[in-house]
Amino acid sequence: MNLNLSWDLFILVFFAVVTAYSFIIGKNQTLKVITATYVAILCADGMGNLFAKYFASSEAFLKFMKLFSIGNADQAVAFFKVLILIIIVVLMAVRGLYNYDSGADGPVSMRLSITLLLGVLSAGLMLSAMLVFVSGSSLVNHVAVLNNPLTEIYAQSRLVRIMLDYSNMWFFLPGVAIISLSMMDKKPA
Repeated sequence: MNLNLSWDLFILVFFAVVTAYSFIIGKNQTLKVITATYVAILCADGMGNLFAKYFASSEAFLKFMKLFSIGNADQAVAFFKVLILIIIVVLMAVRGLYNYDSGADGPVSMRLSITLLLGVLSAGLMLSAMLVFVSGSSLVNHVAVLNNPLTEIYAQSRLVRIMLDYSNMWFFLPGVAIISLSMMDKKPA
């Protein structure tokens, strides 16, 4: 396999780490992380758009952001959205006021397969959201991207192309998995 040692490797390692973490925390907590990611995507996008409207073009703020090698308002907004996404996912996954209680029925191979699937879907959802935010796009309102910072990376990395070209799939499949698992669960309502 021909890997581009920067972005392709990053994507593979990201998927491996999130999937391994899913096995550590288990199916119910992985479902909680997926739900937290959905909420975080909407919050980060909305907050990022407000941030772009009111703060990102401020000269004082842009001077401050140069300390972090962020040179313009678009980069600051992308950084802010990704930062908010990560913070909300972590806070909701650790301290969220909701829990999943899916049964531990079925053979071990089935439970491991479901956890593997949920881990991959969780990684895909998080990574797609981050890539969409870094590309300058918005999920809440349509934003035209004139100078996309991912254009060069998109051209170089097959995995970045897959993540962005199929981002809609990565956004809906985890939700379908949660609904499917809910329908298959044998606990009484």
